[in-house]
Amino acid sequence: MKLVLAICFICISSFTQSQTTNTEIIAKLKTSTIDDITVITAEAINETEVYKSLKYTLSVFRTDENGDMVKNNQEDRFTLEANEQKSLTSVSVAIDESDKIVILLLIYEEDSIISKDRIAFNEIEKENPLQEENTTSDGIELRGIVIEETKTKPGKDFYEFFYNSYTLNRINGNKIVGVYEQLSFGRSTIIQVKIEDQLIIEFLGKPDQEYLEQMSKTAIRKVYAYFKNLKNQKNDIFQY
Repeated sequence: MKLVLAICFICISSFTQSQTTNTEIIAKLKTSTIDDITVITAEAINETEVYKSLKYTLSVFRTDENGDMVKNNQEDRFTLEANEQKSLTSVSVAIDESDKIVILLLIYEEDSIISKDRIAFNEIEKENPLQEENTTSDGIELRGIVIEETKTKPGKDFYEFFYNSYTLNRINGNKIVGVYEQLSFGRSTIIQVKIEDQLIIEFLGKPDQEYLEQMSKTAIRKVYAYFKNLKNQKNDIFQY
């Protein structure tokens, strides 16, 4: 899985989103310091009475003073018994005052993100977070994230076309966009673009570069329209 992070902000919630996270499963990042090294431990807590089979991704994004980003990524599957708390993994980070560092923990159930947490170092805080728009119900805003879960070369090629267009168009949506690929009949696959749990477009994967590039343009238009409509709806609510 690839995660691309343009901007992450911690802010106070102003609106309620359609998808609720961090309710039944709690994602938690804890820090400790050993000499000059900061150790971040990822944990998960099952608040339900039900056994859970899940997956996590822990990503570390380091952006230097020139704006260049380096990403390190860990992911694995795990299970939680009812009311169980479990340490998932840990990562050691050297904190440089000139670098912005963001650690992001995402927990999935099937293809849906059900819980998340983040920690940032050397991040400039907003002067008035109450003025931030489009925040999530748990107070964490995750902007510009595109997730890739593809299985074949056509799927990966489509993702590259799509993400390049997403970046060039500066969409920077405040919900997580996912590019997924599922096996279909025979050797064919179905490529899907989702915004969280909302299906935006799906189509048959083909090893045809021109076709994939055209489908990426169609998908970008639909994603752009989704975020534009979402912003207009919230503006209408605010005016009302």
